[in-house]
Amino acid sequence: MNIAVREGEPTAVTAKTRASGPGTKVPASHRIAIAADGQVEQIESREAVWFFGARPEFSAFASALLASGRALVRFVWIDPDRTWYSVRMDADLRPDDQAWAVITATAVEPPFALTLRELDVLTLISGGLGNHDIAACLETSLRTITTHIERILAKLGQMSRTGAATLATDLGLLRLPTPGGGRNLLPLTAGLVDLKPEQRHTGPRIPSALLPRRPILIGAPLSLSGLAAADATEMLNGSRLAVDEINRRGGISGRRLELRVVDCDIGNPEAVTKAVRSLIESEVDAITSGYTSSEEQVQDLVADYGAPYLHCATMEAMVDRVREDRWRLRNVFQLCPSDIHYGPRFIRFLSELERTRQWTPSTRRVLVIQPRWSRMDIGFRSLERYAARGGWKIDLLDDLPLRDIDWAKVMQQVHAQSPAAIFLAYYFPEENIAFLREFLSNPARALVYTLYGPSIPAYREQLGQEANGVIWATTTGLYQDHIARGFAERYERMHGRKPGHSHAGLAYDRVNILASAWTRTDNPRAFDKVVPEIRAVIHRGVNGAYSLDNPGQVAEAYPDTSQDPSIAQAHLIFQIQNGQQRILSPSPYGECAFQMPSWLKRP
Repeated sequence: MNIAVREGEPTAVTAKTRASGPGTKVPASHRIAIAADGQVEQIESREAVWFFGARPEFSAFASALLASGRALVRFVWIDPDRTWYSVRMDADLRPDDQAWAVITATAVEPPFALTLRELDVLTLISGGLGNHDIAACLETSLRTITTHIERILAKLGQMSRTGAATLATDLGLLRLPTPGGGRNLLPLTAGLVDLKPEQRHTGPRIPSALLPRRPILIGAPLSLSGLAAADATEMLNGSRLAVDEINRRGGISGRRLELRVVDCDIGNPEAVTKAVRSLIESEVDAITSGYTSSEEQVQDLVADYGAPYLHCATMEAMVDRVREDRWRLRNVFQLCPSDIHYGPRFIRFLSELERTRQWTPSTRRVLVIQPRWSRMDIGFRSLERYAARGGWKIDLLDDLPLRDIDWAKVMQQVHAQSPAAIFLAYYFPEENIAFLREFLSNPARALVYTLYGPSIPAYREQLGQEANGVIWATTTGLYQDHIARGFAERYERMHGRKPGHSHAGLAYDRVNILASAWTRTDNPRAFDKVVPEIRAVIHRGVNGAYSLDNPGQVAEAYPDTSQDPSIAQAHLIFQIQNGQQRILSPSPYGECAFQMPSWLKRP
């Protein structure tokens, strides 16, 4: 059935005669033209005049289409007797320069065997609403909506909400009137058509390309208080800088980026998984994270969701999971080389200092201090092999908790063993600071070598000159080249403080890695296209080069796993000298020579 309405406010459709009345079955197809002033142009059947005349909402829809400036809309309309109609409206400019809306309505069986409530849910999915908003709009439970979505995806043969929404829009499977009102479908044409006259834009028409689009969402579960709060702040600030710069350049194909941060205790597995679930429910386009106490569960959740997951857990155990099940975990990437390189690199560095006569060890003993964290693996077996070659004896202290360590008791053991070097295999700055304070109160004649913690500005801010002499390593660190210096200057302008030397840069880099993949695919929701793009391209960031196309989807380490620094991140060894972070190794990134710590200069 067809109807043509001149541009203007809806006018009730009337006819001088009626060939049928209520209860008469309307044929599946008719042609009719009618002007906004009520004048009817009969094409085939007078039954069409009665059909549209009894349903003034079609005139309202037609008038709204002409007011929107759009050319076409398709939707589903359901009669009170539960008859489904597939409706098409075309805007048409006739030779007399009058704009008309031509409507075609066809009675159909419910497409894909959808129920009425499933059609409502599919309509709201296509409008970009999340599960919580859909449940509120339809006044039902979140669990019911989740069940509906599962059934919709099965009926439509789609793997994702994006696929279902795309199919619904292409085939016109959007119900009008829209559940909850036309605003729920904006900026789709169906949403504009369903607006009431007083809601329509009365000024100049906005081109479709300029209508606001849903921002691209990057989710991040971070611990902004308690253990690792300083670490989380670095990641958050680095991400914010990247997002701000990308948005200033126009976003991704005109779409803005937004961070969606959930504050959670990373030491509480239940809190972490709850945070990740909430991000998935809000339909973020990617998830990024630091360290969590439930990394396996997080990986399983995001694998089912499908969006890219870029983490920096620095754990070989997490890389092994991807190697063993790469197809299921194909969207999981570890953006920093694994912890197994820390131990061997430590011994090689000691040997290098000794070989170049920058340091003469007082004994052949080395003490490794490590908390009880079963998933952390510093490559102890490799460390022992390298130590044996150099004549080093390794002592291991590994019965410490993650927090609230009794460092006074630890120092008693340090003095009892008289090591030439202490390797504190611990990430978080809080306990790193507590250890050094206890150590300096009664120092041993040993080098202090630790991991990552001193990269956080709070380490030097709290310790001041006491931090001088400390050596620390990171598998992902901020370089000292002009690229990194430019990043540090922009970071300081934005946040009023300098960045740390590790995760601020990594967080900045991973947002840009995502942005690059999204730009090339031009569709952040096409996870099956975005994920291969992340693997395929080597990205040079402020923390080095990210090459993730390997079985574990983990960044390469120079010189640990690659001798080519153009495709790897340098395993950087820093020393704090005169209050400044200085890179000692590896070449060509080392910028200065090792300095003997003050506590070793004492008689």
